Parts: sequence; structure tokens; C-alpha cells
Amino acid sequence: MYGRTESEWEQLIDEAVGFLEEHARAETTVAYTELNNALVLRTGQPAFDFSREVDRKAVGDLLGEVVERTFSEVGAMISAITVYKSGNDAGPGFYTLASEKGLLTPNASPDQRMDFWMTQMIKVYAYYGAR
Repeated sequence: MYGRTESEWEQLIDEAVGFLEEHARAETTVAYTELNNALVLRTGQPAFDFSREVDRKAVGDLLGEVVERTFSEVGAMISAITVYKSGNDAGPGFYTLASEKGLLTPNASPDQRMDFWMTQMIKVYAYYGAR
């Protein structure tokens, strides 16, 4: 996937889960660049280049797989704590995945999207804070 072997991709998923769980326990958000840097340090794999659309898509797909792996246990989308460095919002892929999972209407208003995102963050923090 995205120039990575299957075992490298699985390693990225495993390390992303661990990194996001650490931040969820601390009730902090994670910038996409911070996640990218952590994955390089934890795996030794090359960084994703956010100037390239294919690498931005790769990180989105990676986060989607993280959600698929953790959702049934957590009851929320752990990727909600991943935000843009310069902003205070999840990326568009977060809302697309939420719609695909039937958690958010496809044509949600900006207010509905914000409420959904905040609710997901609260649920993630509550789950990991109880551990």
C-alpha cells in the first residue's frame, strides 16, 4: 500500500494506534505532522510527504484503518483527535468515514459536523481516561 509492503503498512497501523491511544489518555490532540513524525521515529519508515496528494490520501487511509481496528472497543472514532496543525478541526476524510459508517449524515451542516467531531473527541477521551 502506497509504496509500503503489507508488513510495513501493518506496522504503521499498529504504531499509529499506540500513538493515538497515548494522546487520548493524555486528552490531547495530535497534528497530522506530529503523527507523521512519530511514525518515522517508531518504525524507521520514510515520512509521508504532505505536499503530495497520494501521501495525504495514504495518511487518511491509515487513519481509517486505525478507526476500523479500534471502533468496536472504543465506541468512537479515535482519529477525531487528529487535527490540522494550523486549525482546530479534523480533516475531510474523518467526516467521509463517519458518513460511510452511518454515524453522520452525508450532507451534514458545518454545525452538525462540529458537534459530531466534538462528541467523538469527548467519547475517545472518556474511554481512554477510564483506563
